[in-house]
Amino acid sequence: MIISVGMLASLDGIVKVVNDLGMHPFEIAFLRNLFGVVALIPFFLRVGIYELRTSRLKVHIGRGIFHAASMIIWFWALTVIPLADATALSFMMPVFASIGAIIFMKEPSKIIRWVSIAIGFTGMLIILRPGFNEIGFGTWLVLSGTILVAISKLLTKKLSSTESSATIVAYMSITLTVVSFFPAIFVWTWPTVEMWLWLIVMGALGSLAHIIQTQSYKEGDVTLIEPAGFTRLIWAALIGFIIFNEQPLIWSWVGGAVIMVGVIFLIKKDGKKSDYGGW
Repeated sequence: MIISVGMLASLDGIVKVVNDLGMHPFEIAFLRNLFGVVALIPFFLRVGIYELRTSRLKVHIGRGIFHAASMIIWFWALTVIPLADATALSFMMPVFASIGAIIFMKEPSKIIRWVSIAIGFTGMLIILRPGFNEIGFGTWLVLSGTILVAISKLLTKKLSSTESSATIVAYMSITLTVVSFFPAIFVWTWPTVEMWLWLIVMGALGSLAHIIQTQSYKEGDVTLIEPAGFTRLIWAALIGFIIFNEQPLIWSWVGGAVIMVGVIFLIKKDGKKSDYGGW
């Protein structure tokens, strides 16, 4: 898990690198998804088209639209604010997902969940410090993207009751690519050789990170594996400092730690897997 989130943080760093070379984050998101679909073609062929049939196409498309929007917004945010600050705020995803699960999916409204939600919002307020610090555009982007990806996670859970993992992955990948293509048209520039190389590395990192992360759940208990994922903040801070000379605010560390406590508390007490990130 530590290795996988390090790869995902590196992927985020590449987004900033390619943006600095002159490519808009909208186009970066599209090409990231396009490479993802190409990488999954052997998987689709092995599973077979017959197995990918579905009677819930509208839900698949809706989920893909929300996830595509969250990815585009996340890539955009990475070009505006430091990696570590964005990563710390993104830890709010399971908090937003818990709220959505209680309100819209009628899951049990346990005291444990509300305590975790309260701790998470406390951490978010520490990072934002409303009234003491101006909440910038990049911060609003991260929060918006985090809410959208939480909705995507809830729709994934809804689909998982009738759909196979292969079907969910297939329709998500295709929808992500199609949806992200349209905003990319308006900012399109043909990538240079250096950009192509970075984009290929980004696609490889993303695919490998998810494979390793899946394996981590097979090798250990969720209650141990999930908290290790929060080391993504450390990776993000290191990459941001070494490559981009970014210095995250101390409030991002303190607030991120508080949010971690809330999420880990929920994992330990509620005993449920919480997929908190991985845009």
